[in-house]
Amino acid sequence: MNFCWVELATTDQAAASDFYAKIFGWSSKNMPIGPDEVYTMFQLEGRDAAAGCKLRPDQLSRGVPPHWNLYVAVESADATAARAEQLGGKVFAAPFDVFEAGRMAVLQDPTGAVFSLWQPNKNRGTGITASHGTLCWADLSTPDQARAGQFYSDLFGWQIMKEDEDPAHNYWHIKNESRPPFERYEK
Repeated sequence: MNFCWVELATTDQAAASDFYAKIFGWSSKNMPIGPDEVYTMFQLEGRDAAAGCKLRPDQLSRGVPPHWNLYVAVESADATAARAEQLGGKVFAAPFDVFEAGRMAVLQDPTGAVFSLWQPNKNRGTGITASHGTLCWADLSTPDQARAGQFYSDLFGWQIMKEDEDPAHNYWHIKNESRPPFERYEK
């Protein structure tokens, strides 16, 4: 269970594409996904580094701001979403197929953080890591570290560990099989 994809939901895909091209060197490849809608694949060195999409009208009407989504790779989006509910999470978008690329769901942990699941089919997710301009770190700001930690540990098997012994320092890390939960792909 590793982070496998990062996706920008924005009000202006063209401006986002221009901005990230300037700071990360990403090129953009737009793929039609519906009437007047495109999904922007941000690429680095010819490989998928991230993506962008336009916020949907229902999100805008609820006041959802532009934001980045993190995806966690799972064997079964359906089973993991059901398990998340048993552990006190909420399913915002029930598992659904994304063309032939894979199956996804959008969840909220018991402390309010939203994340997505990705069950790969033809698309495993990020095709490049460990390079400038790629996902390398994810932080969770939460009002209840213990509850969030237990949820992710129970859901994904991640080990939640305090960074150091200093009681004044309250930073925790996720470990997955002795390393941070980022999938490493061959370059």
